[in-house]
Amino acid sequence: MIALSLRRLIVAIALIGAQTPLGPASAATLNTPADWQGFWRGRYVCAQGATGLTLSVKPAGAHGVVATFSFHALAENPSVPSGQFKMTGQLGPAGHLRLVAKSWTHQPLFYVMVGLDGDYDPASAQYKGVVDGPGCTEFVVQRDLVS
Repeated sequence: MIALSLRRLIVAIALIGAQTPLGPASAATLNTPADWQGFWRGRYVCAQGATGLTLSVKPAGAHGVVATFSFHALAENPSVPSGQFKMTGQLGPAGHLRLVAKSWTHQPLFYVMVGLDGDYDPASAQYKGVVDGPGCTEFVVQRDLVS
């Protein structure tokens, strides 16, 4: 009897867990600044080639965020230096976020700040779009649930 009740409890917990979102990363869209908060890791492509990217995003007001854009070398492009700058962003409809560069924290020689304009894709759990800068094309990052 106890084993049967325990089994029913485990099944009930599993069903509830399957129906309950695990936080912003599993949401259909990211609608509030708090939904975007966290570390996002991935890559972007500009004139220097494929480059590692980490975004640290925090809420700032009812419809805005502040972010730190940190870039670094990837194994496929090891000569890229590390750098970092601050950004501000405004949320748009249905998971859209535009980030604008504001000020350098660490600027490598000959590098310029870039902007990001993209959308959160709930199917892949990625924020992806275009990089606004010279010789730039695209970016894709995914929330780091470990950090």
